[in-house]
Amino acid sequence: MRTGGKDVWVLIPPPLPQMYEFLPGYGDVLAEPPHGIDPQLVFFFDSGNLERSGSSVKRIASHATIVNIDHHPSNSRFGDVNVIDPDASAVGQMVMEMLDHFGYPITPTMAANLYVALLTDTGGFRHENTTPRALDDAARLARLGADPGRIATMVYKMRPETTLKLSGLALATMRVEMEGRLAWAKVTRRMLREAGAVMAESEGIIDTLNSIAGLELAILFKEVNNSLTKISVRSRGAVDAAAMCASFGGGGHIRAAGAEIERPMDEAVKMVLSAAKEAIIAASPES
Repeated sequence: MRTGGKDVWVLIPPPLPQMYEFLPGYGDVLAEPPHGIDPQLVFFFDSGNLERSGSSVKRIASHATIVNIDHHPSNSRFGDVNVIDPDASAVGQMVMEMLDHFGYPITPTMAANLYVALLTDTGGFRHENTTPRALDDAARLARLGADPGRIATMVYKMRPETTLKLSGLALATMRVEMEGRLAWAKVTRRMLREAGAVMAESEGIIDTLNSIAGLELAILFKEVNNSLTKISVRSRGAVDAAAMCASFGGGGHIRAAGAEIERPMDEAVKMVLSAAKEAIIAASPES
């Protein structure tokens, strides 16, 4: 798309999340820069590190200026300009503040997109990062044109059948250990084929695991290929999920984090579960 006479490319690593196709401007989002384009200025939003942005980073020349806008405390500060606010519930809040600072009005379509960022990063305003600031910003976006009821319905109640099939297959692998303190499950490529789903549809499974009463740590293992496994981690106890994931090259927040492990699924499961059990024990009051 073009703005102010200049090309602006909006990129999201593939696969594109189709559950958000109702959002204004979704059709303008690309998985990678068009061939022949040499970006001089690149903005990264909500990426704790450069690798999280997918293979499209390979198309960004080393001479490009990178602006890194994020709220993860574990951010690697990979940008030429780094704007990091760990107190923000969502990067959408930071974008709101930047728009206000530079005097740009927030239109109804912008308000809808920013509201989705805030809604999803707070887990539907259920996570611990649901602060007074987050609720105030949500109310402001609603006044500016975002429709909270419609957005909540589209995000949480319009999932494709394949997503539910994948969730069922994954939850069938669930294991609960350490007297209910640790729960984990797997998403394999075979499950994806059986459900007719893509890995992006596994997004909500970790939150289902994390809903078990008395749980302290939930982990979802996702098989990307024969030698790469992704993990999503949620903590409700004393364990720092970001610190645990950092030991595997990942990061995130205290309560929600992730990592990519260059190991087959079975090896990754053994490594991560061992670290998780050690972390739970170390965080116990009696330890």
